[in-house]
Formats: sequence, structure tokens, C-alpha cells
Amino acid sequence: MMEFKLYESCYKKEFVLSCIPCLLATRKSGKQEGYLNPIEKESIPLHTLHVDHIGPLTETKKLYNYILTIIDAFTKFTWIFPTKSTTSKETLDKLRILQQCFGNPNRIITDKGSAFTSKDFKDYCEEEEIQHITITTGVPRGNGQVERVHRTIISVLTKLCIEEPSSWYRHVSRLQRVLNSTYQRSINTTPCELLIGTKLKLKEDLNILELLQEENIEQFNESREELRRNAKEQILKIQEENKKSFNKNRKPSKRYVLGDIVAIKRTQYGSGLKLKPKYLGPYKIIKIKRNDRYDVEKIYKNQEGPIVTSSSSDQMKSWPDFHDDDFENEDE
Repeated sequence: MMEFKLYESCYKKEFVLSCIPCLLATRKSGKQEGYLNPIEKESIPLHTLHVDHIGPLTETKKLYNYILTIIDAFTKFTWIFPTKSTTSKETLDKLRILQQCFGNPNRIITDKGSAFTSKDFKDYCEEEEIQHITITTGVPRGNGQVERVHRTIISVLTKLCIEEPSSWYRHVSRLQRVLNSTYQRSINTTPCELLIGTKLKLKEDLNILELLQEENIEQFNESREELRRNAKEQILKIQEENKKSFNKNRKPSKRYVLGDIVAIKRTQYGSGLKLKPKYLGPYKIIKIKRNDRYDVEKIYKNQEGPIVTSSSSDQMKSWPDFHDDDFENEDE
């Protein structure tokens, strides 16, 4: 009797796992898959820039609807630009403003927004010899520095213009100054000090002129190099702490191989999509990438979802009982 109950339990479990509607409609259970993989940092400023948009926000009198945020990965120095759109043209205009003062970064990290996947943006990166890295769709932690700053920007701007929401753009430049002159634990100093070796001069900071007069070029350079070395050690320390904390409640990712058939998690929800299946598929794995990421291609032309996209292991499920002759049946 015990053996029969055990067989019946296993049979039910196998049946549920192989049920396609259940596969697409239910969320993954248990520990989430995939460990935290921090982006390697160079020990120099302006090597890597994280770039992203916030919005749409309340439209202003000057027709600003968005904020373009640019963050230096090493110093955490942040530039905030009000923009009227998220087009590649306006995005590139802002990057060229930085280019005039700081030159080009070695690499830019973005999501797959239309501003960053356009031909104009691709051509710009190729012409300026900038490596462009796009994060996997639905995995915002790949551009986590921007995500954290965005939470701060939204919260502060909301409080500053609570009585007049459309006036948010007036506070952007002041907010940028405060962000860059505030101590940050991850670098153990302020972004401005780490980038240019001195404190940002504010109205209430009357000691900055005296500080500059006391220092000569040699002392300035020595202090700056020491700040950078200390910041590098602090970044690695915080990354290791974050990695241990994040991975404690995770398990190793399932490994897939080329040709595996999978379902991928739906990453976009809008009006009328709340009750749609949580997963899309079937998709075929066409490329294996670093850090448990995969490129996948839609198998049936009439199924819902993008034709080719990328996903991560923790947002994928194996597709049960899929055979090659299914391709032939679909073509017929």
C-alpha cells in the first residue's frame, strides 16, 4: 500500500511538471536560481559608464518628460539630464556633452531600451571605439548601480516638488551636486573627491579655497592616488559582502545546452496582461553566454513573444517532452 501511494505521488508530480499550461502559468518555487556576478571594476575613473532613463515623469513647462542618468562605475559620480524623450539622438547629445570634458569611456552598460539598441547608438560606439554592453532583459541587477541611484532620485525629487510635480526639473542640478558631494560607503569617500581629488565647492563650503591654496600639485596627486587605491579595496570588500549575502538564499543555476527547449519568463506586463501566462514558449537555446545567460529563438511563428531574445537561467524552465518532429508538424 505504501509503495502504491509513493508511485501515485511521483506520477502526479511528473504529470504536473509535464503540463504545458501549468508550466507557462505558474511561477518558479523554492530558492531562486543564479548567483550574484558583480561587474569587474577597473581602478581608474571614467572607464565604465552605466546609462539609463527614468520616466515618463510629470511633463514640465519645458516639455521634459524623462531623466537620463549616467554613472561612472568606479567613482560613482553621477550626471542627471532632464530630457524630452528617450530617443537615441537626445541620448547621444548628452553623452557628447560629457565627451567634451572627459573624453570617451572604454565601455558603456545599458539595458535594451530603444535608445541603446538603435543603429545610431551602435554607430556612435563603433566610431568612438566604445564597448557597449547590454544587460539581459528582465534582469535589472545587471545595471544595479543605475537602479539604486534611480530610487534615490525619484524619492528626493518627489519630496522637493510635492506641491508642484511639474517643477521637478528645477531641482535636478542641485540634486546632482548633493549626490556627488555626499559620502558613499562603497567607495569610502565622495564621488567628487574620488574623481577630481577635491571636495565639490558648495555655497556653505567656505574652506575649499584655503584647502586648494595649501596643497601643491604633488600632494594633490598623491592624495588622489591613495583615494583611488582605498576606493578599489572598499569596492571589492562591499562586492564580496553583497555576493555572500545574495548567494546565501540562492542555489546553483540549472545548466542548459544548445538546442534545449525552454519556456522563458514574461518580462513585460501592461493593460490586460495581468492574467496572461507567466511564461512564454517554446523557445530553443541558440547561444550560451556568460553568467547563466542564454540567447533563445521562438520555435513557432504564431506563438506569443519576441522572435529572438535573451534570458537568464533563473527565468527559464525546461520544456517537457519536445521532439524534433514537432517542427515538421508546425511547418505543415
